Amino acid sequence: MEPYYHAEAVMIQVTQETRSGWHVIGVRGRADSEAADELEGTLRAAVAAHPKVAADFAALDYISSAGLRAVLQAARAAQACNAEFAVCSPSSRVKKVFDMSGLHHVLRIYGDLPC
Repeated sequence: MEPYYHAEAVMIQVTQETRSGWHVIGVRGRADSEAADELEGTLRAAVAAHPKVAADFAALDYISSAGLRAVLQAARAAQACNAEFAVCSPSSRVKKVFDMSGLHHVLRIYGDLPC
């Protein structure tokens, strides 16, 4: 999949690969309001096509409330189609946002990739 580019700067880059039965979506950059729709679309398409999806946030520098919503919507889509969805390897800044939002109680968040 091609990375999403903002006219002035790269906001988010997405890579996709399959490892040990998991479809891994690598996300780099900033998951803010400019990139949230692209992130949500990519994650929702992945959970519709694959039974196990891991969002690798090791290279994600920042996530806004719009980015959190994108991840939550993807998790709900996964639940609706009986797919597994996990957030993996969040950077310390991103993990702090998940913890502060309370979404760490709703989402499966791992320190490492499950695959």
